[in-house]
Amino acid sequence: MSRVYFSLKQANELIKKIHPEVERVQQLSEELTLIDNTKIEFDDDSMENFLLEIELNKNFHEKNIELYSLLGYLIRQGCIMRELEKMEIDFYSKFEGKEILFCWRVGEESVKFWHYPGEGLDKRKEISQIEDSYFEQLKKMK
Repeated sequence: MSRVYFSLKQANELIKKIHPEVERVQQLSEELTLIDNTKIEFDDDSMENFLLEIELNKNFHEKNIELYSLLGYLIRQGCIMRELEKMEIDFYSKFEGKEILFCWRVGEESVKFWHYPGEGLDKRKEISQIEDSYFEQLKKMK
């Protein structure tokens, strides 16, 4: 699959479209962590306990399948999933002829930051830098 490049407007429109799926990924990730960290020990080897353990395992795996299905959907939309705990998502774009990544986190209304590929979060720059440059280019065209 080739990279999908977004304008700032397209990235922000996609955020609105995928928001329910992203929230569900976050919820599933939290639920799976909770289930994975919960250890249940049974006092006896009754059939009911074995069936309960099977049901718990089935539930865990069903949630995993749903999580990975949603992640696949988001990736096919052009999202780069960075960190499930913080729900950081990047989108490829170009700025001044160079490849960049728009950064978005759940809870933010729109893209607020960007960075070059390979840079960490400490190198994020405010999106206003790109917006200002765009409007400068428009002024030069007039």
